[in-house]
Amino acid sequence: MRRRTGYVAWLIIIAAVATLFFAWQYFGFRLARRTLPAGMTIAGLPVEGMTREQALNALEVAFATPLEVTYQEQHLSLTPDSVELRYDNAATAASLDAILNTRTGLDGFIAHVLRHQPEPVDVPAVVSYSEKRLDGFLARVAKQYDRPPQESAPLPDGLTFRPAQPGYELDAEASRDRLAAALVLAIRQPVELIVRTEAPTSLGLDALGQLLQPLIGGHQGLIAGIFVKNLQSGDELRINADVAFTGLSVLKIAILEETYRLLDLPLDVETAGWLSDTMGVTDSNSYANLLLRDVIGNGDGYQGAENLSTSMRYLGLINTFMATPYDEDTIPPTIVTPANSRTDVTTAPDARRQTTPLDVGLLLEMIYQCRQGGGALMVAYPGDLTVDECGQMIEWMSANRIDSLTEAGVPVGTRVAHKQGFTGDTHADAALVFSPGGDFVLVAFLHRPQWLAWEESAPLITEITTATYNYFNPAP
Repeated sequence: MRRRTGYVAWLIIIAAVATLFFAWQYFGFRLARRTLPAGMTIAGLPVEGMTREQALNALEVAFATPLEVTYQEQHLSLTPDSVELRYDNAATAASLDAILNTRTGLDGFIAHVLRHQPEPVDVPAVVSYSEKRLDGFLARVAKQYDRPPQESAPLPDGLTFRPAQPGYELDAEASRDRLAAALVLAIRQPVELIVRTEAPTSLGLDALGQLLQPLIGGHQGLIAGIFVKNLQSGDELRINADVAFTGLSVLKIAILEETYRLLDLPLDVETAGWLSDTMGVTDSNSYANLLLRDVIGNGDGYQGAENLSTSMRYLGLINTFMATPYDEDTIPPTIVTPANSRTDVTTAPDARRQTTPLDVGLLLEMIYQCRQGGGALMVAYPGDLTVDECGQMIEWMSANRIDSLTEAGVPVGTRVAHKQGFTGDTHADAALVFSPGGDFVLVAFLHRPQWLAWEESAPLITEITTATYNYFNPAP
């Protein structure tokens, strides 16, 4: 009897403890129901720990807040009223209550006791807006901010070019989808509109011509021959580029090329010395004649001049020739070329040596290409020239520092491989320019009948160079 009484006592104790436990759990369950469960969001807005009323109020505020919109760097604001956005608080509350009611029964209490975390749930908010108004907003944005691409344009006053600008076009359909999705979310995060970018078409060398023509035209009575070549694309600008000019010391570039074509490396000390005085600031005609005689002409300077002319014609430079060595008064035979046969424009070129800006520019291009391991020189004379030999040609021309003409038209430190030439009525500079925006050939011949002053020609060639450099290296 005593054993039975003890057993009943233990049952009463256990029942009491269980009752207290479940009472405490139920109290906690009822208390937890006062706030929204973990993992719950409404229209994307986290509401965990909020009361039902707090959450619904937060939604009211969210859907009354303008939406921040960006078009490229432009920041815009889309207000709810502008698209007739309407948030239905009562309908949203009904949706919320329907989900909460599924968690208040026995299953919900058991899950609470067992500490099972409820599955995250997003309650949709009941929101409407005017699609027509949204399309209108996008149309206004496109009208205000869309723009076509703009090519670079010459700015004559500064010898520069207006930077090219890309074009922008709003992708209205894709942007509408983004905005529509953002409008029904209670988290007001910035929306970046989808904008198509159209790159501007590349600026042709004609634009450089538009800058150079008025520059040259400001010198009445001056004949200018200019040749520019983009060594990356092959594009060319020609202004009187096939007009015959006196060859001047610029033809020493041809002597340099023929010397390396006929000799093997390493050059002997004497020949290197002759080249130094021929291609450098000294600009010696005497040493140029020694190269014509002893290297190109097999002991005969006149034969050297003829051999050089023959080689130039073989390379396709049909307007380039030397009839005599430098400083010879012998009357040469008349050499007729397409360039000196023109009747529309003439510079009265010296009958002893002539060329055109085009021919000199193409020869510089051939040397440049040879240094890269290809080009017309290697095709025309296979095995006669190497990459190193053509590299040395460029080094000789790069060492020719006069701090004027082409050199003065580029930033300090820019590599310029060039050869200048002068006579009473004609001044010229022919150069390879190595620049960050691309390597290019620039040849400029200037002629004024009777007399061309250095004070006129040198600044003009410098300005031509500056404009050309700025074309290849536009300001950002």
